[in-house]
Amino acid sequence: MLSGGHLIAILSSGLLVIVWMAFTVWIVRDARARGSAHPFLWAVCAPLGSILYYVFWWRRHHDRTGPRSRREYYAQVVAVAGIGGVAISAVVSPPDPITQLVVWPITFTCCLPVAYLLIDTGRPKAPNTA
Repeated sequence: MLSGGHLIAILSSGLLVIVWMAFTVWIVRDARARGSAHPFLWAVCAPLGSILYYVFWWRRHHDRTGPRSRREYYAQVVAVAGIGGVAISAVVSPPDPITQLVVWPITFTCCLPVAYLLIDTGRPKAPNTA
């Protein structure tokens, strides 16, 4: 039988996979929309350390060729909330990996509405049919 700690570790691991997939979808779609010849290379390299280069330099020097899709928008929200949740859990919890695994799903959940509101400014709007 699984204990509470095991269930939380499984939940956190599953959440980590979901955030990683959302991050990858967002980077690939954004890089493709900005004319990158190798969007999958960006998705592989960005989590390995070049995310700051991608977000703060490359994206700013390459304009999008089309609007952001809903899938890309939601992937970006989940990715930003995941990164924010990890950062907050690292600050508010003791430097114990197990405790951080327990706190991270809570901080991720709290970061979702904040990320949604922060990223909402560029979200594609539904056409006005009135």
